[in-house]
Amino acid sequence: MPVASTEWGDDLPPVQPPSAGFIIQLFVVPALIVLAVVGVWALFGRLAAGETDWRGLVQDLESANPHVYKRAMFGLAQLLDNDRRLGEKGQHLAGNSEIGTALAKRLNVMLDAAKQDDDIVSFEVYLTRAIGLLDQPDATFPALQRALDNRYEVEVRKGAVTSIALISSRAVSIAPEVEMKTTEAIVGLSQESEPTLRRAAAFTLGLLPNRNEGPAAAERNQRLTVMLNDADWMSSVNAAISLSRWRSTAGYSVFLKACQSSVDAKDAAAMQDDITVLRNVLRAIGELASQWDDAQRTEFRNAVKALAEHHHEQRIRIDAESTLAALK
Repeated sequence: MPVASTEWGDDLPPVQPPSAGFIIQLFVVPALIVLAVVGVWALFGRLAAGETDWRGLVQDLESANPHVYKRAMFGLAQLLDNDRRLGEKGQHLAGNSEIGTALAKRLNVMLDAAKQDDDIVSFEVYLTRAIGLLDQPDATFPALQRALDNRYEVEVRKGAVTSIALISSRAVSIAPEVEMKTTEAIVGLSQESEPTLRRAAAFTLGLLPNRNEGPAAAERNQRLTVMLNDADWMSSVNAAISLSRWRSTAGYSVFLKACQSSVDAKDAAAMQDDITVLRNVLRAIGELASQWDDAQRTEFRNAVKALAEHHHEQRIRIDAESTLAALK
């Protein structure tokens, strides 16, 4: 998951020579591809059945036969993705409680598996990501909370926190008890030793639609304030950005450092993640323009002006100009 934005980069990764693991896969993957082709053929035959096809897939998700429930899992994810692309012309399946309940139940079943082998883990990752296509926090967050536990693989936990972030960014409200437990789970994730989990947790805490009052908000703000001094730089920036969403200026020094340290950046490829971070930083500074004191506003104007004039990335220069206008 983008750690500082839900935007995806457009750049292709550098070409690397094949590893030994990749060469081994050349002998294993063909057999799996044959099975996948058969599954896809059957799946698209069902997708052509019409608007009620999702009901059959929901029923198949309950099957004890792995070939049946896996095909149903892939089918529902495809339907959800296609339906979202159709917009108003679609069936609005993202809000379908039967689909949400069924996918969450299947995730719980897989999380309960005594043996978390590679096959189970791969489907847990897929399910956690697919649930992010739904707009049902009350139905799906309890299962995603479970997937955040340190008993599960890092990629499963990343998938779960990513989906919580995506759903939260669209959600109007969450039931108070679900909101509190989700906040507690993500606060726990933010204290893990793995930096990528802390980054994702810091960013997601700013997206949960809890109010600026109550125990959930207090726990969130307290943890984000501590994370401003996180040893991982991107975790601290994400914490500052999250606090800014709640109109907090506590991330002032982090924002200023982000601007000042980016002025002389030369390597555009190496700075791609930092570019995404910096664009969010500039947006946050501009949105809080009226809340900075005079000294802070002056410091920001100087740093942002340097970005507008000297940064190698055009998008940053444009965003910096917009931020300067807000600061004036």
